[in-house]
Amino acid sequence: MKIICPICGKPLVKQERSALCEQRHCFDYAKSGYLNLLRSSGGDHGDNAAMVQARTAFLNTGAYAFLRETVTSLLAEEPVGVFADLGCGEGYYTAACPGEEKYGFDLSKAAVTKASKTDRTTQYAIASIFHLPLPDSSVDAALTCFAPAAGEELERILKPGGRFVFVQPAARHLYELKDVLYEDPYENDETPPVLPESLHMEKERIITRMFHADNASLMNLFQMTPYAYKTGAEGKARLEEVPFLDITASFVVRVYRRAGSSSIS
Repeated sequence: MKIICPICGKPLVKQERSALCEQRHCFDYAKSGYLNLLRSSGGDHGDNAAMVQARTAFLNTGAYAFLRETVTSLLAEEPVGVFADLGCGEGYYTAACPGEEKYGFDLSKAAVTKASKTDRTTQYAIASIFHLPLPDSSVDAALTCFAPAAGEELERILKPGGRFVFVQPAARHLYELKDVLYEDPYENDETPPVLPESLHMEKERIITRMFHADNASLMNLFQMTPYAYKTGAEGKARLEEVPFLDITASFVVRVYRRAGSSSIS
């Protein structure tokens, strides 16, 4: 196990239902198998149970399966020893990704609980992607879908020659949904993330498909996006009256590589 103590940075070793470091900092495994490595307390963080349930129901329709296939295909172009998903959610993409040793990190207890129950190939943990419990230069490939790019941490954890796949919405992603919700629908900003100079972009592609959504899927899609917090009552009421909609799913997928020679171990 590559996971290190978030307090002192020493390696964590599994002992029955706990993970301990040499400084005797102790973290318990949940029944589903994840570790809670947040150093701060005070309630749940990240997506709540309702958002996770909505996203799971929507993703199970297969509308975003083509994105998962693209990501896994890109990662599989080279051997992956250690893989990390930063902002893994309920593990929809994580579970499909290649890797001899896999880790998924998210702030949402509800999401990580779901992920660890359905994907036994990955060690999931509740942790900030901006303070990852992984050693320096320990990861061959990392992924972030629909979350900020933690540039400094990526530079730290990726091995020389390691890869980072970053996914963000393309300009017209979900435009038809926004056309229902808002008087003035807008296109998404496709500006690349600001990353350290050691991370060089090697590939960039935009992938697009249309999908058909009935009202139940529309409401799940709405619930799982930031639109649920940004939309007024009138916009939500309009969406509730839409029986079905054909929607654009469009993503910008970029592959970055950390400077240096690759070394799989």
